[in-house]
Amino acid sequence: MSRAGMDLEFEDVFRRISEQTDLKTSTNLAEFLGISSASVSKQKTGNTFPAAWAILIAKQYNLDLNYIVFGEKYADKMRKDDEDMNVLIKNYVEKKHDFELKDGDYFLKALSGEIELMIGRFLGHIKK
Repeated sequence: MSRAGMDLEFEDVFRRISEQTDLKTSTNLAEFLGISSASVSKQKTGNTFPAAWAILIAKQYNLDLNYIVFGEKYADKMRKDDEDMNVLIKNYVEKKHDFELKDGDYFLKALSGEIELMIGRFLGHIKK
């Protein structure tokens, strides 16, 4: 297991990364990560792509981490879930507090993030 807690299938993850970046070869990947080609080769042979690598690449290249890790179908579902939650938040705030939120608005993103955090804490508490 990687430090981030999970390993991913090398071929799938690297294919999605190479489609969206200039990291086209194992050598490119090794140079970007500042590691030896042998280290990348070892991961490739074991068909594991460390999650920490994916996170670093997504951050550096401003990529959708859900897409890199899980592929298009999962990334689309996550975006749809986020859009659905944003619609619920917008409707609630507009009706209950007579305040209009626009798509992409910082306040909408902040509220969405806070609600996700609260739900996570709540579920963590009741699962104990």
